[in-house]
Amino acid sequence: MRDDVPCELPAGYDGSAILERLAQVLDPELDEPILDLGFVRSLELRSGHARVTLRLPTSWCAVNFAYLMAEDVRRALLGVEGIRQATVRLGDHCAAEEIEAAVNDGRPFAEAFPGEGTGSLAALRLTFLRKGFLGRQERLLREMRDAGCSAAAVCALRLGEVSTRDDRIVIRQPGGASVESGSAVILQRYLERRAELALDCSPAAPLIVDLEGKPLSADQLQAHYEAARTVRVALEANGSFCRALLSVQHRDAAATSGHANLGGRHVQS
Repeated sequence: MRDDVPCELPAGYDGSAILERLAQVLDPELDEPILDLGFVRSLELRSGHARVTLRLPTSWCAVNFAYLMAEDVRRALLGVEGIRQATVRLGDHCAAEEIEAAVNDGRPFAEAFPGEGTGSLAALRLTFLRKGFLGRQERLLREMRDAGCSAAAVCALRLGEVSTRDDRIVIRQPGGASVESGSAVILQRYLERRAELALDCSPAAPLIVDLEGKPLSADQLQAHYEAARTVRVALEANGSFCRALLSVQHRDAAATSGHANLGGRHVQS
C-alpha cells in the first residue's frame, strides 16, 4: 500500500491489486504514473464499488487531458477482480461535472463536449504515446552511450541482443563480451511503449528505430538523439512544474486547515 494515498477499504482487504492497477495509469502528457505524480487524492472501496478522487495540479488543466486520465483510471479499476462499479471524481476541476458524468457512465468525450470539434481523443492519445516513446528511447540511448557503445554498435543492435539480468540491462555485442548498461526498468518501459505503438518487437528487429519503425544509420543517430533529448527534457520539466503546483496546493490546504482550527478556539491573553 502507498502511505500517501488515503484508503478506505473493507476490513482485511489488501488493496495492493487496486494500487498496482492505478500505478499503470499515466498522465498522458507527462508519461509518468499518476500515483508518482501525487494525483490520486483518495481511494474507497465498498461492496464492489470503487471510488477514486483525483487532484490535478490546477483546476484549469486541459479538459481533454483530464478526461483521458479519468477514463484510464475508471478502466483500470474495472479491471480489478471483484470491482463491479467504478466512480472517478475530479475535485475542483473546472469541467469536473461534465467529465465525471461522461466517464462514469462510459460515454465518449464527444458526447460530453460536443462543441469541441473532435469526435475522438485517439489522435491526441497517439501523439502523447509517440512523445513518451522518444523520451523513453532517449533514456535508453543515454545509458548505452555512458556504457561506451558507439553509434555504429547501437545502430547494429537487434532486440534479441539486449536483455536484463539482476535489474540491469545486458547488451550482447557480436564478437565481444557482454556489456551492462543502466536499470532494467529503462529497457522494459521502452519495449512496453514500442509494443503499444505496434512497432516490430521481434528479436531480429533493430533496437533503435524512429517513430515509423525505421532503423537509423550511425550518421543519423546523433540528430535523432538530440531531438529525443529535447522531448525528454520537456516532459521532465512539465512534470516538475506539476509537482510544484501540487506542492503549493498542499501548503495552502494545510494553512487553511490551520487557520480554521485556530478560528474555532478561544485565545486567552
